[in-house]
Amino acid sequence: MAAQLRTTLGRVQGGLVTVLRSPTTQALKSEVVPKLGDIPSAVGSVVKAYEIIATKRFLALPVRQVARKAVTSLEVLCWFFVGEIIGRGSIIGYKVKGA
Repeated sequence: MAAQLRTTLGRVQGGLVTVLRSPTTQALKSEVVPKLGDIPSAVGSVVKAYEIIATKRFLALPVRQVARKAVTSLEVLCWFFVGEIIGRGSIIGYKVKGA
């Protein structure tokens, strides 16, 4: 019984290690809340994006990469609007006292 339990636990641990090393899990790690140490690299990314736009190097990017960046930007914008709707408590306008 104990040997069977050890074998089962070994399989579970091995499966867990496989899951933790999977590309999907690695991609999800990039979606977590950033740490303070990530701020300089984020600022660098913004500066790099500005330089690409200012020098019009984005015209040389592959269509697939431009589409991916556009969809990601659209997703961020949509989540911003969803957050605004939740914050306001309604879809239309803010509730102003006395109006």
